[in-house]
Amino acid sequence: MIVLDQCTHCGNNIPLSAERCPHCALPGIFPNVRAAERVEEREALNKRYQESLQRAASRSYEQVAKDFETALLDSQAVIARSLLEADRLVSSDKELYATYYEKIEGGIRLPNGDKWDPLREVAEGALFPFYKKKVRYAALSLDGCGLSNYGECFLVLQNHMIAHRASVFEENCVMFMEKRKILMSEANKLPAGYRATWGERVKVCVSKLVDKLGANTKRDTFPGILLREGKTSEDDSFVEVHIWGPMTARTLERVIVNRLKSRADRVIAAALRERLKKVDVTIHMRAEVA
Repeated sequence: MIVLDQCTHCGNNIPLSAERCPHCALPGIFPNVRAAERVEEREALNKRYQESLQRAASRSYEQVAKDFETALLDSQAVIARSLLEADRLVSSDKELYATYYEKIEGGIRLPNGDKWDPLREVAEGALFPFYKKKVRYAALSLDGCGLSNYGECFLVLQNHMIAHRASVFEENCVMFMEKRKILMSEANKLPAGYRATWGERVKVCVSKLVDKLGANTKRDTFPGILLREGKTSEDDSFVEVHIWGPMTARTLERVIVNRLKSRADRVIAAALRERLKKVDVTIHMRAEVA
């Protein structure tokens, strides 16, 4: 049993994966948030963060790093999905945003069947032991734009709807293990200092990206430094957001339609715009709807 702390009500140990105390049933903090709050995680992250600020100071761009940090306070979680998926989600308050595992177990989709399926099982099982099926994924963004390799429609989430149940991670968790050649037998010993609670997401971003800054870095380039899209999803560079639990259209702040590939897309986008009006979610069309 992995234990983080003790129940504040009954004083007994609580497994990391528990959503509530198994002894007295008192609801607890979300498991991914509790994992990010562990002392060893916070100490390791603070060490990385302070070292990154020292490097910026030694290279004479401390003010740029501070400006970047300030900008990051307004960052938001963005999910990229197809127009069809976005339209389904906003069609009713009864529609939920399901996880990959929920869709497979519900019999409404098949596994991808590629090399990433087994790697995903290991990486997500290591980060979220016994609760990976309840975690939704997003990318941290400064301008509301997401990763179009995952879909042409960007769903921007309201901070106050996810802050209490969200954590952030250095990068795509599968790629994190792949790049570091972390073996399956070592998956239970992931290095500390690469994840944080939503309130400390700035530290992960600065620790990861301070070396991408320089004395001449302009503020308008910050969004592209935080989130950079590659030719494929494997080439994307971003800070991953982990959100525990369900989401509906009411979780959204706004929607950005990034591109329209066909006449059918134009029809769906027009319908999406009308549906969003009913739930008071704004929409921005980066592509014209004929």
